[in-house]
Amino acid sequence: MKRRLGYFGLLCGLAMLPQLAAQDQEKDKKEPERGDITAKVREMNSDKFAAPPTKFKPGNVEKKTLEAKAITKTDTGFVIQMPSAAPIPTPTVYKDKIYVSGGFSTKEYFCFDATNGEFVWGMSLDDDGPTSAVCEDDIVVFNTESCTIFALDAYSGKLIWAHYLGDPLTSTPTIANGKVFTSYPVNAGAEGQKPGFFNKLKNKLKLKGKPLPEEGLPVIPPEPDAVQESAKEAGAKEPGAKGELAKKQPHASHAFICLELKTGKVLWQKWIDSDVMSAPVAVDDEVYAATFSGTVYKFKQKDGEIISAHRSRATSAPVVVGKYIYWTQRADNGKNEMAAEEIVGLDRRNGTQVFSVAKREAIYLDAGRQALSVFGKAATKLDAGNALAPGMGGIKAVANIGQANVSAMQAFLGSRILHYNNANYNCMGDELVNTDPSNGKIRWRVKLKGDLAKLGGHLAAAPATAGGQLFIATVLGEVLQVGPEKGDITKTFKVGSEVRSQPAIDGGRIYVGTNDGKIVCINTGDPRYTGWPTWGANMAHTNIAAESKK
Repeated sequence: MKRRLGYFGLLCGLAMLPQLAAQDQEKDKKEPERGDITAKVREMNSDKFAAPPTKFKPGNVEKKTLEAKAITKTDTGFVIQMPSAAPIPTPTVYKDKIYVSGGFSTKEYFCFDATNGEFVWGMSLDDDGPTSAVCEDDIVVFNTESCTIFALDAYSGKLIWAHYLGDPLTSTPTIANGKVFTSYPVNAGAEGQKPGFFNKLKNKLKLKGKPLPEEGLPVIPPEPDAVQESAKEAGAKEPGAKGELAKKQPHASHAFICLELKTGKVLWQKWIDSDVMSAPVAVDDEVYAATFSGTVYKFKQKDGEIISAHRSRATSAPVVVGKYIYWTQRADNGKNEMAAEEIVGLDRRNGTQVFSVAKREAIYLDAGRQALSVFGKAATKLDAGNALAPGMGGIKAVANIGQANVSAMQAFLGSRILHYNNANYNCMGDELVNTDPSNGKIRWRVKLKGDLAKLGGHLAAAPATAGGQLFIATVLGEVLQVGPEKGDITKTFKVGSEVRSQPAIDGGRIYVGTNDGKIVCINTGDPRYTGWPTWGANMAHTNIAAESKK
């Protein structure tokens, strides 16, 4: 749902986030910043505490048309201009169709022919900010930032099921083995919660006889302890319980949920410390989740058994290859040092760190620098129509990845690793890096064009691969084709607009969503370029091409 917000409230809220983040870090001094917290996570998911809710309000969709003039044929493919002119996440290609959001600020989802861009169907949603889609068994699944997960029929767009989970949803769902995995804020809008900072500020600003409108200022969520205390005082009941005093909610703001793909039935849930970054990652019979707090969880897909949980200050979703796990993480002390990032490799079996390499200054993770950048200012404008929702989790995100806006969090891919042909590649701010998967040794680094400090974020999205080449979408409006051996640019495809999302590559065509509301299809004419139908390579978001699974 859209919540109109005065600029005063928005700017106050965003200005306070770095300070609130520092307070949050100070409060957490008693807990280790890094380390194995599996036992603690198992305890907070035990019978000692209340379970997450299992009943959700349904969502709705209605048919939506798109004017024919929105679709333009080009010499190399087609361009679809969405009316919103808002950022478009990575399109998803499935059975010769592309499924794509109408833009962050819209309540629209569309299906087009993947070869010529012709309109197939459109749906108007009852919530805005749709993510990229995942597809399986002729079902299209996606989240909206506020606040619903939708499952639609791939051929008609007809609603199959939808759950209003919580506000906001800042990750993309994952599908594996007939299951859907995602996360949501449990206490978003919960009754009985104690007033947060901005609610108290509203009370101070009230004039006699002139109450301040509820939409005037954002709401910061209370700490879980405060929710527990107020719920106890109110005599609240545990979800599903009758006539019993509530069990306490653990110190956790979000839940990781597994749903049945075909019906939306809740199969299992586990408490986690914040929203999932980018998307869950499903590998074999396991599912991994890195949160905006920097914690990396590993669960059994079947029943949610907690295999492990590590606080690591992770700054990208994990990539699992054989016996190794790779991700990037903060490498500074979080207080007096400049923001820094490094690549780490870990033993998949026990979580032991094998190496940490490529440490570099990371202004793209520095909250202060990002707020002043082109990207940061644009994200603030995009969020101007949205309050700081009760379950936002921006305080934890700004302390870890330097971003606190819902739009920036939903779009965040970070410096995620691409594993291809016995090599790891990733874009760290303003450079493309190639490292050895076995020991982390840097093989080469290539600088990317652009002013990192001025533009903000990363200058290029996470690399994709197809047909023996790397493909990198850049903020300068290009898709670079890069040779994996030396990092040389072998071809440049002009998009014409800023791109901050990973391209999809299928059937010899490159598909990108732009930050000004376009879906651009570039026909390379080379059928070898295929097999990367959505961001993260597949519906499980492994970020590993099929030809690289060894």
